[in-house]
Amino acid sequence: MTEKNCSCEPGRPGSCPSCFAEQLIDYWCETCRLSVPDKRCPHCGLKTKKKRQQG
Repeated sequence: MTEKNCSCEPGRPGSCPSCFAEQLIDYWCETCRLSVPDKRCPHCGLKTKKKRQQG
């Protein structure tokens, strides 16, 4: 995934807004290396993969 600039831990309550928002997004575009909200990337139009749920 993308490089993080914070000390948040996955699934930890009180995560920073960007980490919390990324947890709500279920798909990953390998081409753009971005979390995206849909089965198709809005940036490149290619199919995305479902993220693995942690925990």
